[in-house]
Amino acid sequence: MDFGNWRVAKSIFVADDLKTAREYARGAGSPYVHYYKSLVAKLKKNGRANLFKDDPNMSDDDVTLDYVLDRLVIWGTPDKVADEVLTFRDQVGPFGTLLYAGHDWADVTLARRSKVLLAEKVLPMVNSAAAEAA
Repeated sequence: MDFGNWRVAKSIFVADDLKTAREYARGAGSPYVHYYKSLVAKLKKNGRANLFKDDPNMSDDDVTLDYVLDRLVIWGTPDKVADEVLTFRDQVGPFGTLLYAGHDWADVTLARRSKVLLAEKVLPMVNSAAAEAA
C-alpha cells in the first residue's frame, strides 16, 4: 500500500508567537473553540461521542471540549506546529497531502499569516524531516 497517497486533514493555526497562537486557537473568541464546542454538544446529544474517543470504553462525560481540542487542533509557532504534525505522522503513518482545515477567520490578518507560516516555515520542516525518515 502506498501511504504517500493518503490525504489527512487537521485543524491548524500557526502564529509568530505562542501567546497569539494560544489565544486564537483556545481563547474565548477562538473560531476553533466555537466550532468544536458546537460539534461536541451535537454529537454527544445524539449519542455519537464515540467519534472523538481514543478508547471506546471511556465515558462520554470524559469527552470534554478540552479533550477534543487537545487532540484535534494543532496550534503554535512554526516549530511547535511542525513538531506536532510530525508526531501526528508518526502516529498515523506517512501521508502525501495535509489538508489545512482552517475555521472561520475571526481575524483575517492572523488567519492569512497562519497560512503563510504553514507554507513557508512549517511545511519545509515537515518535508525535510519526512525525507530524512524515508
